[in-house]
Amino acid sequence: MILEFILGFDVQRLLYAINGKELREDDIVCLTVDISDYFNKLLRQKQYLFKFGKTFNNEYATLDNKCYGTSLKLSRRMRSGMTGIKEAIFKPFVKVSRKRLPDGKPNPTIMERSLISTENYCADLYGLSSYPECVKNLFRVMLQFYDLLDVCITESKRVLAEEKEVKGSERLCMERFVKACEKSRKNQLHIIEAMENEPEFKDSLKRSMHLSDDSMNPVLKAYKKDLKSGSFARTFFHNCSPSDIGKITLYRVWSESEQDPMMALAHAVFGHDDEKIAQINCIISHFDNLLPKVCKRSKIPAYHLYVFMEWCGNVTSIDSFLDYFQKYYLNHGGKWKVIGKSSITGAKNRPLKEPDKTSEFNVIRSEMLMSIKELLNRESEENQLN
Repeated sequence: MILEFILGFDVQRLLYAINGKELREDDIVCLTVDISDYFNKLLRQKQYLFKFGKTFNNEYATLDNKCYGTSLKLSRRMRSGMTGIKEAIFKPFVKVSRKRLPDGKPNPTIMERSLISTENYCADLYGLSSYPECVKNLFRVMLQFYDLLDVCITESKRVLAEEKEVKGSERLCMERFVKACEKSRKNQLHIIEAMENEPEFKDSLKRSMHLSDDSMNPVLKAYKKDLKSGSFARTFFHNCSPSDIGKITLYRVWSESEQDPMMALAHAVFGHDDEKIAQINCIISHFDNLLPKVCKRSKIPAYHLYVFMEWCGNVTSIDSFLDYFQKYYLNHGGKWKVIGKSSITGAKNRPLKEPDKTSEFNVIRSEMLMSIKELLNRESEENQLN
């Protein structure tokens, strides 16, 4: 609403409001000083707002959204300027006070009662040039303040749109969730080491209300119920605190210590669908059979591995996928070197960057998916015979 007003502001609207309120020169000078003060305060807040905007949507957990929405948080980042905008911009031009409102009429806001925000006004015949210098200075100061406010509101809208985009993507939410858990794990490394070295401490932590009482931990309770899909990551993006992530991290460490390390890693990468993980492990253990007989530079072809990663579904991140793949592949006699993250990312974009090779990439994809299907069918038939 404020952005719409400032974009439609012009000098004729200001002159109409000044004449309608019959402001004296000293009133105009005082108003100019007030607006200049709000401008300086908002200018200081701008750097905090833009710093916040760069990092906020890269962070999974936040302290603020437990109580406040992002839009309110953003306006609080501009609090010095936003708090005073009604007082500075609208109130000086209010013609009718609340006490004199007719009976039975709705109670309008200060913006609705202000002459400067009215849509119906008469243009001044002679314009700004016929007014004293104090009016010209007020107009300049108001334009300066409005330009800065426009920049801040536009940045706030960008952050809100970016947050909406992240919340709409399971992959983006999961990436940020994994990053938050890794950060929490580093911060709680002393507790994790104590869990690994002292069984009594591990048991006491397991029984503690922080991990066992679901009524006290709604986020952890939801995590326990929905371990394998990205719906948890989407639901609680910016709706949980760093403390919640800390509890989830400790719960994950305790759970992983109770099972096979590779299976624990598989759950972290692919989710808790054990049937799917069994298929993935089968493919990795026979991965050389899906590749050309000779690989360039003795490395797994990037596009072949990218197609397989895509087939696996929603992996938590490329780094975690490659870490698991390399460990399982080498443990099962893989003879080629495993490529890095940049190669996978490059392979994903190659069909777009090399349109002349589109048919070649399509052939590789079709052959790879067909080979995976045939491999799983053979393994299924052998298991039935056994």
